[in-house]
Amino acid sequence: MGRKKEPEEEIDTDAWMATFSDLLSLMLTFFVLLFAMKSVDQGKLQEALGYFQGGIGILHSGKNMPVMPPDSQIFDPRPIKEFSPDQVQKMFNTKRLHGRGSIRKESRGTVISVSSGFLFASGQSHLRPEAMEILDEIVLLTQGAEHAIQVEGHTDNFPMQSALYASNWELSVARASSVVRHMLRDKKLEPKRFSVMGYGDSRPLEKNDTPENRSKNRRVDIVFLK
Repeated sequence: MGRKKEPEEEIDTDAWMATFSDLLSLMLTFFVLLFAMKSVDQGKLQEALGYFQGGIGILHSGKNMPVMPPDSQIFDPRPIKEFSPDQVQKMFNTKRLHGRGSIRKESRGTVISVSSGFLFASGQSHLRPEAMEILDEIVLLTQGAEHAIQVEGHTDNFPMQSALYASNWELSVARASSVVRHMLRDKKLEPKRFSVMGYGDSRPLEKNDTPENRSKNRRVDIVFLK
């Protein structure tokens, strides 16, 4: 009796379709990635890379870049969502504005104090051009706040009498009003948040006994009330 012949194994002629489908899927994924990379905002990408490279101190060329020390004063004049007293203080710590102003905490709120000698000429209430730039930066740094803002004019105890202002009371009010008008010029802040006060020489920071102390007392305070 002869040996029984085993049945031949059938060959799947459609097996190539599975491999072809995988290849198509990979090619589709590849083209989607190419399209996505082409659609990336190159400006934002470069900006992000710049922050990353600046933070770790590495440039494209492979050279090291010195990393800023932690206590460096960096002022960023871009609008912020929340009012940051620290950012305002950094602005006053720059060489350009050193000694021109300060910021302090009081029970009624946060006070940004700017020297009147920097804002105005003696006996005047018209803002200097450089003072307008600083007020613009203060607006940028504080426009995210929702506080009521009281702007107060202060003078020293030297008697004031001119054709424009009969006393330090009128001068202090006029100076505070000039600051508010400028801060509202670009309509970035709501007028209903503001009030204007003039205190003359009635609320000095220091005794009016030296030129330095009198200079400290001549100021405009921008108060962010609690």
